[in-house]
Amino acid sequence: MTSNSRRSKRAAARAADRSSGRSRWLWPLVGGGVLVVAAIVAIALSSGQDTGGSSARPSTSPATSVAAGAGPVVTGAALPVFAAPDGDPAIGQAIPTVEGASFDGAPVAIEADGRPKALLFLANWCSHCQAEVPVVQDWIDGGGAPTDVDLISVVTAIDATLPNYPPDAWLAREGWTVPAIVDPAGTVADAYGLSAFPFWVFVDGNGQVAGRRTGELSISDLESIIAGLAP
Repeated sequence: MTSNSRRSKRAAARAADRSSGRSRWLWPLVGGGVLVVAAIVAIALSSGQDTGGSSARPSTSPATSVAAGAGPVVTGAALPVFAAPDGDPAIGQAIPTVEGASFDGAPVAIEADGRPKALLFLANWCSHCQAEVPVVQDWIDGGGAPTDVDLISVVTAIDATLPNYPPDAWLAREGWTVPAIVDPAGTVADAYGLSAFPFWVFVDGNGQVAGRRTGELSISDLESIIAGLAP
């Protein structure tokens, strides 16, 4: 499918949502707060700041219709819970290895394989994730994504009782082409220290954490950070 076809498909899906009275943008922030991170990015020479908001991770286990035992397998030491990019203790740590699968059952892994990575953790009910996904997809469709850095998404905090469920239908509407690991129990989220959505984890070619961020990132900030992952 061409980038223009994906954009047309997304526009048609959004129009259908509006005509049926559904809205993916009206769910209030879970946890009652907006985490705004304003610090120097440790892995880039630029001083870009988060310009978008974030949604707090729920403190209770979500209700999900994903079958038990269908989740990913994680090995390796977990990263500390993320608080701020400045002085993040996870920087330099080896990433946990993940063996997972996408919604259609295709295998998707996160491992130290010599390639830098940008990992994006998403929740379908998170309004900021809903804003971030089309921006990133348009960037990919426009040829902006580098070919020497792997983009991988993790869909977690799946809750069948919240709006914009199921997440695979949401991502299909957006024409999302980034491989997505389904994380129904939050196993991968726990291992990577997720504290709010959207959650970005940047990994260097040695399989070590180069930096973590929460909140919507502008494409200019994303490109600056990814440029710092080059060996």
